[in-house]
Amino acid sequence: MLLTAPSKTSTRLEYHLTAANGDLHSQVMLLNGNALGVTLDRNIPTLTPVQVDSSTPISVAPLSIVFAQLPDAGVQICGS
Repeated sequence: MLLTAPSKTSTRLEYHLTAANGDLHSQVMLLNGNALGVTLDRNIPTLTPVQVDSSTPISVAPLSIVFAQLPDAGVQICGS
């Protein structure tokens, strides 16, 4: 797999999952600081990422999980 350097203006999308109030026993999970929960019609809500300059390091807070999407990564997969 080969990664090409992102352009100077590229961004990445980050999804930061944390427990409410930093309490690992909390029944509320936060996505980018907003409480997650089903919608009124019991569907999964829209998961909105934070856009970050892709040239900056990914910051992961203690006791959290981060998913990063690199839409401009330029991944090339070699087939056989």
